[in-house]
Amino acid sequence: MDRRLVLGLIRMACFVVGLPWLIDAGVRLVLARASRRWVVEPAAEAPDRTRWLVVVPSRSEGDAVAPTLESIEATAAGHNVQTVLLLDGADEAAMDAVTDTGASTVVKEPAGPTKGAALSWLVTHHAALLDGVDAVLVVDVGSCLAPGFFDGMSWPPGMAALQAWLRGAGGGVGDAAALSERAAQMWQDRGRQALGWAVQLRGTGMAFTPAALKSIAPRLRTSTEDTEATLLLDSDGQRIELAGEGAVLEDVKPTSVADAASQRSRWLLGQLAIFVHQPAALSRLLVRRPVAGLAFVAGLLSRPLSLTALFRFMLALGFLADAAIGSGGAISATASGLLILSLAGDVFLLRRATEASWGWLLRYLAQMLGAWCGALVLFPKAMLGWARARRK
Repeated sequence: MDRRLVLGLIRMACFVVGLPWLIDAGVRLVLARASRRWVVEPAAEAPDRTRWLVVVPSRSEGDAVAPTLESIEATAAGHNVQTVLLLDGADEAAMDAVTDTGASTVVKEPAGPTKGAALSWLVTHHAALLDGVDAVLVVDVGSCLAPGFFDGMSWPPGMAALQAWLRGAGGGVGDAAALSERAAQMWQDRGRQALGWAVQLRGTGMAFTPAALKSIAPRLRTSTEDTEATLLLDSDGQRIELAGEGAVLEDVKPTSVADAASQRSRWLLGQLAIFVHQPAALSRLLVRRPVAGLAFVAGLLSRPLSLTALFRFMLALGFLADAAIGSGGAISATASGLLILSLAGDVFLLRRATEASWGWLLRYLAQMLGAWCGALVLFPKAMLGWARARRK
């Protein structure tokens, strides 16, 4: 085969691979600009009139469920709140911890394979729990509701779901993950809401109307139920927004790279599985709202950012070398420049959101990259079940 033809095919393949990354970087810049127009919509009724069902999914978490349940009980004072510990498989230590709280327990047998499957089982086998409430809040073990949480969870009219604000805590890679999440909510989710797009649900602190949860839970198929739920609701024409700024949930993050890698292996598997299990929903979203749909697909193909940032840098160097010694010329030079600009924009936004020093930011990037590289190694294990991450 002609050498120039081979180089041309390689160059085209690189363009195809890098295009979603560039689109996603551009979307993040647009969202950051739009985030300045973010406002909280007025509620349809006072928060203290909302009847809540709080669901805490748990699988082999033992007495680690206690702080989460206790925080719900303390924050629920003055509000109509019922709490259910959803055990995915028998867990005697967790059941013992429930006795000191006002929560009830339901046990799914057999356990597995995912948190989404556990939520689907709850909706199917305990639908009566949802019939007497106005909203269902999903809280992960390791998350604690901050004081005044329910006061901030005002429900705007016509809303299918709300996402609470997450305030991460941990150490090492846990701090890095927490600040990354903060940046995403401040710069991206507020921008999505300002543009009328669906806000990204984030696994814990997700609130649904009973009708919305009943609609999507039986359709959850992947290990990233939050991203999948976002897609399903958005493709159905349902609205998702951020809760009021007082609705803060303190979420304990994995503190070691190994534990963070275990958690991220599940996320990585789930993101890829969405293309397999939800092609119809992706198609509906692209037809209904092409720009938001394209941004969603580009985001799926560009996550995790810590890992694709490395790939963008390597691809930029390749295009630069092609422009210098190959036949790529101006096209390769332009592609290299755009990739470098996308990386610079990401670092700028991250530093603005976190207000971190450059030294800390470099350590953050190294820790997150290590966690995602570990996730690649643990990827086969994530395919066998609900990958757990220890939190300290």
